[in-house]
Amino acid sequence: MSRFSIREKCRVNTNRDADVFVGVQCEDGDIRINFPLGYKISENERELRKDILLLLQTIKTTTARKDAVLPDGGRAYRESAFPMQAYLTVIYDYYARGYYRERQTIHSVAKSGRIDWNKTIGSQKAYIQGANAYYLDFVTKKSTMSSDALITRIHEYCVYESFSKIGWLFTGALPLRPTLQYHEKLFQSVLRDRLVHTFRDRDRGLLLAMLAIVNNQEADSPGENYEYGTHRFEYVWEAMIDRVYGIRGKADYFPRVYWNTAQGVRAKAPLEPDTIMVSGSTVYVLDAKYYKYGVTGKDSDLPGSASVNKQITYAEYIAEQEKFRQMYGDDFQVYNAFLMPFCAELEHIVRIGEACGDWKSNKKPYERVQGILVDTKYLMKANAGCGGEEILELADKIGRFV
Repeated sequence: MSRFSIREKCRVNTNRDADVFVGVQCEDGDIRINFPLGYKISENERELRKDILLLLQTIKTTTARKDAVLPDGGRAYRESAFPMQAYLTVIYDYYARGYYRERQTIHSVAKSGRIDWNKTIGSQKAYIQGANAYYLDFVTKKSTMSSDALITRIHEYCVYESFSKIGWLFTGALPLRPTLQYHEKLFQSVLRDRLVHTFRDRDRGLLLAMLAIVNNQEADSPGENYEYGTHRFEYVWEAMIDRVYGIRGKADYFPRVYWNTAQGVRAKAPLEPDTIMVSGSTVYVLDAKYYKYGVTGKDSDLPGSASVNKQITYAEYIAEQEKFRQMYGDDFQVYNAFLMPFCAELEHIVRIGEACGDWKSNKKPYERVQGILVDTKYLMKANAGCGGEEILELADKIGRFV
C-alpha cells in the first residue's frame, strides 16, 4: 500500500451541480474523501483520521442500508453498494483478536467432563428411582482449536482485502497475503454454514462482515474502484437534526386533511414537518435545510416562500389544538426555525435572522421563522452520541430572539 498525504485527499464539496457526493471514493486507486457543507477539516493527521471515521459513522447511522447484511431495497436516494462498515468491522476485530480461529466442539460418552445435558437426555438411558432420574453415562463436550480451519483462511483473505481497500485510514502496512485464492461459492458456503452454528454476537457480526466482503468481490476485477456515501446528503442532514433534537411519536403533531364526499370521509396524507422538539412547555417546529447560505451568505441560498408558508401552517396547527394545551398548559408557546449548516468560528449555533409573511400579523412567535446555523461537525458528533444538552442550547438560541 503506497503512502500518501491523507489531508491532500480530503475536501468539502460545494453542493453545486455534480459536486454533491459526500463520503469516500476510490477511482483507479486514487482516494478522495468528500465532507459535507460546513465541515471544518482538521489539519492534524490524528484528528483528521477521527474526522473520516466520524464521516463514515454518520453515513452508517443515518441511512437505511446495513451493509454487513446487504439487504435489498432502502431509501429513495442513491447510496453505493460498497460495504465500508464490513471492512471496518474486519479491521477492528483483527486489531482486537487477530485472525479468527474456528473452535470445534467434540462430543463423547464419558463418566466425567463438561456435560451436555440436551444430548445426554436425548441419547442416554435414564434410571428412575422414586421421583428422580439418574444417568450412569453422560455426553460430554470439549473445544479444540483448529489453526488450519478453512474459516481462518477465509478470514485471512478478508483481512487482506480490508487493508487493501481502506487500511490507509489506519496504517501504511499490509498484512501477509492470503494463502487461499478467492472462490466465491466456496467462501459463501463456508461462511453461511458457520453462521448457522454461531451464536455469539461478536462472532456473528464478524462472519456477516466477511460474507459482505466476499459478496462484494469480483474474481476478475482488481477492486480499485469503489465509493461509500450518498449523493443526497440533505436526507442525512434531516436525519441528524431529527435524531439530536426530535421527539418520538411526532406523527401526533402532523396536520391532516380530510375530504368529505358522497362516498364518505377520506383522509389524505398529512403534512409532515422534519422535526418536533420539546423543551419544557415549549414546542419547536424544526425544518432541516441543507442549504448553502451558511457558506455563501447569499440571500438566494435561504429558504423560499413555500417553505416559510409550510412552517407557519405546521406551527399554527399545534398552537390551536386543545390536546396540546392539555399536554403543555394554556400558556404554552410554539416556535419555528430553519436549521442550516455552516462552519463555526466561535459559537456552533448562530441565529442569522427570521422569515416573516405579509399574510400574517407576525405577532405570534411561530409566525416568525428563525434562521439558525448549526456547525456541521458539532451536529455530526452530537448525532454519534447525543446527551440532551444540544436541545437546551438550541431552545435558548431560538427563544432569545422571539
